[in-house]
Amino acid sequence: MNEAVRLIQKLDRQHRIYLETYFAGAPFWLMDAFQVIRMPKNRTFIAEGERAEDIYILLTGNVVAEEHRVKDMTYGFIRFHPVEVFGVMELMLEMEEYRTTLVTTEESVFLKTTRNMFGKWFEHDFCAYRMECRKMGRYLLKQARKERLYVLLQGVERIYLVLYKMYQTYARNGQCVLYMSRKDFTETAGVSERTVTRTLKSLEEKGCIDREGWRIRIGEKQYGMIRELLEDKMYEFEE
Repeated sequence: MNEAVRLIQKLDRQHRIYLETYFAGAPFWLMDAFQVIRMPKNRTFIAEGERAEDIYILLTGNVVAEEHRVKDMTYGFIRFHPVEVFGVMELMLEMEEYRTTLVTTEESVFLKTTRNMFGKWFEHDFCAYRMECRKMGRYLLKQARKERLYVLLQGVERIYLVLYKMYQTYARNGQCVLYMSRKDFTETAGVSERTVTRTLKSLEEKGCIDREGWRIRIGEKQYGMIRELLEDKMYEFEE
């Protein structure tokens, strides 16, 4: 049994079953072709515009997609968590260059193989191809809905929405503790630093969040309070 297979078997049940389903029809030579890559925090492993020669599968850790097309500005627009396959979009759309810059936000572990090797199997495996199509379609729908929502909401309400979504993503046992800098908020919510500072101070005073510097704690009751603030402006919530 090679290292790639051993690592997959050590994942939590949800992620293990996902990859076992994904690779159910994969030949032995593909699994043998995977390298295990361990990367430190803040490592750029895919850069927009470079030749899309490799496929990466995130097993542990976290990754952020960054936008660099505006001069002197870096915009982190989406965070990825395990399990995620990078480079497969370019393969499916027959793009020769990567379309997104990807950076680790903590120490992360990947499986890596060449696009050519992965493509020999992937393009003929209906199950894996369908799983990627479904994930891509859901992502595009979610992004389109998010873009429309952020256009319609005011700056303060965008910050409420960011905190609401962060709780949904990271809360464990009714508690969410996260570190988000002023820069993180301005990039994610598309608001000014002044709006971030003023809004977080107001939320803290209302008891909607607890804060130590840029470390923010949201409890289950506080999550409900933030939801109530959003309910004044929104009819529909995506759980």
